[in-house]
Amino acid sequence: MKKRSLCIALAIAGLASAGVANAVTVEMVPGTSSPQPGATVSGVQLNVSDTTGVRGWNTTFDVPAGMTVTGVTPNAAVLGAFGACTFDSMTSRIIVLAGNLNTDLASGTACTFNLVIDGGAMIGAVLRVEVNGNPGCTTTMAGGMCTTTVTDRDAGTAGTQAHVATVTDAPVPRTLSYTPAPGPINFAAGMTPGAAAPAQPIQVNVAGNDGNASISGCAITGAGASAFSVSPTSISFSNAVPNPNPSALTVGCTYPTSNASATLTCSETDADSTNVSRSWTLSCPAPNVAPTVTSATTSPLTVAGATLGTQGTGTIDLVASGGSGAGSTAVSCTSTGNVQIAASPGTPSGTGPVAFNVVGTAQPTDIRVGVVLTSNAQAPAGTVTCTVAGGADIVVAVNAPAGTVFTPPQFIPSTSTWSTLALLGLLGLFGMLAVGFRRNG
Repeated sequence: MKKRSLCIALAIAGLASAGVANAVTVEMVPGTSSPQPGATVSGVQLNVSDTTGVRGWNTTFDVPAGMTVTGVTPNAAVLGAFGACTFDSMTSRIIVLAGNLNTDLASGTACTFNLVIDGGAMIGAVLRVEVNGNPGCTTTMAGGMCTTTVTDRDAGTAGTQAHVATVTDAPVPRTLSYTPAPGPINFAAGMTPGAAAPAQPIQVNVAGNDGNASISGCAITGAGASAFSVSPTSISFSNAVPNPNPSALTVGCTYPTSNASATLTCSETDADSTNVSRSWTLSCPAPNVAPTVTSATTSPLTVAGATLGTQGTGTIDLVASGGSGAGSTAVSCTSTGNVQIAASPGTPSGTGPVAFNVVGTAQPTDIRVGVVLTSNAQAPAGTVTCTVAGGADIVVAVNAPAGTVFTPPQFIPSTSTWSTLALLGLLGLFGMLAVGFRRNG
């Protein structure tokens, strides 16, 4: 772990007096033994002992990266008249010095401070405040020297490090969130129907470090569901698998020929939810491709037969293919000769133009064709030409059969022998009926 320095400097002149060399013991006592990232280790104590006959001592500690010192509180009763306990933020050092002119220094807590653990501190990292340089110590002897020993809190033996805290990953129940959050997901427009749109990831974020959390049963429903896909359909976090791969849902779209929409729904279970639905509305636009318009009717077209002088009719069947979205193709049809036209299902009248637009996947309007029939067949009676924007013209020749002539039905002459006899018999029957009615009356 990369460390920055935090030091204490101290220089105290000893006064002449009888005495012996001493070994001052400085111990740093952590306020919290196992903090989590982002926590504050409060009330860290810097304790000193073995100060009998000692008029001055000093030491400096480096504070490593991942910790910040706050709330430094010196104790004058232990530091003496000339003592100080400060934090130098420029060098990231704690500087401690103690000194008296005429009296020995006291043992006890020299100062207290707080250590703020960085939120990004690595789990399991041991954070130590380390001695910088050689600690100094003076005694009551003129020019006499003594030693300052820093005790390792863990080992309890002399050393150059003072243990402060081990960063621990305390149990925090797992919860899930998502980027983007449940709501709309709109795919970018494309150029070609059937091509894959750029995938849209849904990142599954986990907070906490204990227990199970999952998003599962992901499915896409709705009218446009066939245009979309999702993979995987479930992601689970656990103590055994804290960082699953992948950790994101990948939502895909195959560009449709008409705008597609659907809903992605998943079931979430974590520390604060059980089988709660999370939904995203999906939208994938159809590329704007102009359709190709052709004729399913082969040339020539022969209109249906009819009575002489009336109109024989037929239909030119136009078809479109390959269109999608708002792509549009303009069509304009005209006729020549004796051919009249109209948009289906209208009655043919005039030579056009009959104009319209074919949009997306829609089918074009068919053209009704009519020819007034004469006593002779007309081959051809004329042509129909449809101009297709961006495509080849459609030209259909139109033939017409000869018109039929009306023949009245044949009648039996009323002057024939058989008709005369039938009439006489009928009259006789009527006469007999009349006589019978009169008698009865």
